[in-house]
Amino acid sequence: MQKTDSKGRILRGRWLGRGPVLDLEVRAGRVVSTGAAKRRHHDAGSERHNFGPTLLDIQVNGAIGVDLQDPTLEAGGLHTITRHLAQWGVSRWVPTLVTDSLDAMESAARVIVEALSDAELAAAIPGIHLEGPFISPMDGPRGAHPLAHVLQPDVKAFRRLDKACGGKLLYMTLAPEGKGAVTLIRAICGSGARVSLGHHHAEAAAIRAAADAGATLCTHLGNGVLPQLQRHFNPLWPQLADERLTASVIADGHHLPEDVLRTIVRAKGAQRIIAVSDAVHLSGLKPGPYEIFGGKVELLKTGKIVIPGTPLLAGSASMLTPCVAHLAKRGGMTWAEAFASASKNPARALGLPPRDTRPVSGKAADFLLLDPESKTMQPEAVYIRGQRLR
Repeated sequence: MQKTDSKGRILRGRWLGRGPVLDLEVRAGRVVSTGAAKRRHHDAGSERHNFGPTLLDIQVNGAIGVDLQDPTLEAGGLHTITRHLAQWGVSRWVPTLVTDSLDAMESAARVIVEALSDAELAAAIPGIHLEGPFISPMDGPRGAHPLAHVLQPDVKAFRRLDKACGGKLLYMTLAPEGKGAVTLIRAICGSGARVSLGHHHAEAAAIRAAADAGATLCTHLGNGVLPQLQRHFNPLWPQLADERLTASVIADGHHLPEDVLRTIVRAKGAQRIIAVSDAVHLSGLKPGPYEIFGGKVELLKTGKIVIPGTPLLAGSASMLTPCVAHLAKRGGMTWAEAFASASKNPARALGLPPRDTRPVSGKAADFLLLDPESKTMQPEAVYIRGQRLR
């Protein structure tokens, strides 16, 4: 919910966790002044707090009970997610539709596209991500996606989904080892969307062929693979080695051990890392048994979502801001690099216009203020396009 600050407020912290401590005065949604901290009194923040840009989450399946796969989804649900994410400093997000029947995926895509006639949603949602249905049918790589709806690469089926997206398809996650995958990748790239490799068990040759055909991304690298892999010949090494592929990671502390996360960051380089939440509709709900993607899952007290009786994860209950903090504190990134992984990097990878949100006097406020020692990592203050959210 938007809050008023007509009397102004002074926020203290360091931009991107470095440089001098600043006092930013914001009044009526605009930055009034920026300068080295000198005042005794301020409304929020301290020398340890970090200012950062508002964030872009390119993989959101739902939140606080709103499931994008729900056949009753309406624009109101998208507003609910948008406003919830904004409380965490996320100013733009990409709705992700996972493997389902073609009819169901088309229907959900049309609901989203029609909802984008609303100005608030249009500003927050730049497009759609289709995670499936052209993924591996294997247990493990398939994850929690329903086997009944997994398809082999099919250009005609893609055309149906693309049409339903109404020109708003940003990228599509697929398995590169399926017969006809290269032809499909070329068709997707020819439509103007990006291709991301995910939920697969491809060999190096298939991964290289996919990148040659135009694939530029890897979806939640390190997840959506077999629990046990051959040590030298597996899908991870070729994706880590190929400089053409930018990798998204779910840095929630559950999906990737710290050593693995740091290795991915070092191998790809900070500029080719995208932080994503992979949040599902269980995010923000109480622990317990639930159903997701047509199957049973359990939300643990730790925040981990698992398929009961297996080590397999089924999405995330985290928000993007804690993922950024985890990359900075445990993932081998500086705060500047971690913030970029959830703002500048995904925008560049998807061809979206960058948003310069660094506070400048006279400019609409568009930033967040984060306490790096916070247990929840929910920002102390959030401004998006001049609106105060926290």
